[in-house]
Parts: sequence; structure tokens; C-alpha cells
Amino acid sequence: MDVRALILVGGSRAEGEEVLGGIPIGLLDVLGKPVLQRVLDRLEKFGISGAGIVTEVPPSKVPLTSGSVWPGMRWAEGEGANFWRAAENSFNDLAQAGAELVLVIRLGAYTEIDYEELVQFHLDAGCRVTRVSDFRGIPLDTFAISASRRNDAAYLFRHELREMRVPCDDYQFAGYVNRLEHARNLRTLALDGFAGIASIPPCGTQIKPGIWVGEHARVHKRARLLAPCFVGANTKIRASAVLTRGSVVEHHTVVDCGTVVENSSILPMTVVGAGLDVTHSVVGFRHIWHLRRDAEVEISDEQLIGALRSAPIRMLDSAAQFAMTLPRSMARLLLNKKPSRTPELSDAVCRPAAALKKAQPEDALETTDFLPVRRYGNE
Repeated sequence: MDVRALILVGGSRAEGEEVLGGIPIGLLDVLGKPVLQRVLDRLEKFGISGAGIVTEVPPSKVPLTSGSVWPGMRWAEGEGANFWRAAENSFNDLAQAGAELVLVIRLGAYTEIDYEELVQFHLDAGCRVTRVSDFRGIPLDTFAISASRRNDAAYLFRHELREMRVPCDDYQFAGYVNRLEHARNLRTLALDGFAGIASIPPCGTQIKPGIWVGEHARVHKRARLLAPCFVGANTKIRASAVLTRGSVVEHHTVVDCGTVVENSSILPMTVVGAGLDVTHSVVGFRHIWHLRRDAEVEISDEQLIGALRSAPIRMLDSAAQFAMTLPRSMARLLLNKKPSRTPELSDAVCRPAAALKKAQPEDALETTDFLPVRRYGNE
């Protein structure tokens, strides 16, 4: 039997849910691989390789992991009502391509469903549409739909998966479920992966028990990694940095000197500044989601939290800086003007910083515990 899948990433019924920094949580990395990729891998284990993807965000805006198979998938996008119209069109495309049964999965929740058992339940019940719910009877926005029942599928999409054209049986699922609504759920999914509660093993080499490091990651010899923790591909952990208590640093991330990451997740393409304490948080896209305070803060200072730009953009910036510097150097050479004297290192070290001349209250750092900066190197 030809069974295919249609994965919907978006269509949330509540504003601000299932999204971090404008990117759906289902497209973000967890332990080195996007949640969407985890779902595709699970489908492939059950022999379901043909899949279509509908999302509200184009692939160009998503920080993809190297080796991702997304570019080869059928990808459609749309916002608002266009999202559900694109889902309906994608379902029809899969049916015309020869699918007999289509599994519709809205990636608002990560589930580890036995798809073979779901398909068998659908066939035995003889239903047009089978809906999946958790052990409490709450729908999971996952359906098995006979491809010949396009009217039922169209009705379902036009009502945003809330109503069905005809009554159907529910397939009750009692396995692992994580509703990816907030940053806390993303963090929980990573911890469940460490503990083996969720079948999402870290994507990297286990250099020590409980410590995984991805490809081309660079960890300074004076940095400390305490189990369990994960360092993603092409990541830089600089001197005296510490990762501890289940911390996760995803691909193409920089953790600068002396920074401590405790019980936190750093999202892809993020630069964390030097001498910071990142605790109980999810950090990325110039935002901090503090889990204990249930607060979101945008950081405008790139010396604290920045975004790593892609290699072509860095090359263009370097070329632009060179183009701006070259005429000045040529002008100084033609005018025989000597460059301004650079102060000696000893003078710069001995001279007190301007910021230290201003009196600051002793409890100035106690106003927040998002990213406190150490005053001294040994604190």
C-alpha cells in the first residue's frame, strides 16, 4: 500500500505559540537535528519516504543543519488562509502522485507514534478519516486520510483541522508526546533526549560518557564540558567556558571566553559574549527566554548576544572594510602622513577604564539573573 505523509509546520491557533524568534519550533534543532528531520526519519523507518512539507516560513529563513534532506522535499509555503490552501493543494498532489493513504501531521507536537499500527487501525476500522489523540483524549492534529476522500480532506483543511465532514474513530496514543508550544517545551525535549525518554539521540561523537560533540566543533583545551551536554557541529567553545547540567549548544554557535552555560539551550547561529552566566534559559536570535521567570527579553547589544552571519556575508563585510581602508592608506602614503601612534600595551593596561570611574551600587548585578557579567575573572 502506498502511504505518504503531509507535514504541516505552522497554523497555530494561538498567537506567539510554537514560534521562537520568528521560526517555528518544529524547524529548530534539538541535539543536532531539526525536529522536522526527526519526524521524517521516523516516518522512513516505517517505510514512508514520500512526504510533502507545508510551512509558514520559507526554507531560506531557517538555519539548516548540514546534511539535512529538506531541499529534496516537496516544500510549499503560505501565511494565514494561504497556509491551509497550500495544505489542501499538497494533499491533492500526493493523491495524484499515487498515494492511497496520506498521514497528515501538524508539527505542533512532537510524537513518537507507531505509524504502522495507526495505518492498520485505519484500515480495520474502514474509516475515511482517523484522528489521533493522546491518552486523555486531546487531539494531536495527526490524521490518517484515505487519498480518495479529497472532499473530506478539503473540509478538514478549510476548518483548520478542528472539524471533520463525517464522524470518525479516534486512535488513542499513549506514547511520548511533547507539545512544542513554548521555549520550555523545546528545552524539555532536549533533556528527554539525554535521558532516553524520547528517541532523539544526540547527533555527534560521544567523547566521554554523557558528552557529545558534533563534526568540526572546536573546544578549547581550557574549556570544561560536564555531562550531560551537547556541542553541535561547527561550534566554537572558547577558553574557560563551561557547559554543565544538560546544556545544549547547537550548530554554528560561539560561546566566548569565561561564559558558563548551565541547564540551557543555545539555538543555532548564536554568539554568546564573554564572561556571562546563562542559566535556565533558551538563547538565540538575539533573544533570551528565561524559563524560571517565564519571560522573554530582546538583546540589542551584540557583545552579549549576537547572531553569527553566514560565510558569504562575512566575506562581503571584509571586502567592504578593505575597500574603505585602502583609500585612506593610499592617501596617507601620498601625503607622507604618518599614522596616529598606537598606545603601548602597558599604558593601556595600567590606565583605568572610564566605566570604573563611575560609582555603581553594590547590588547593581542583582536586578536580573538573565546574563550577569562577572566583575572579576575568578568569580
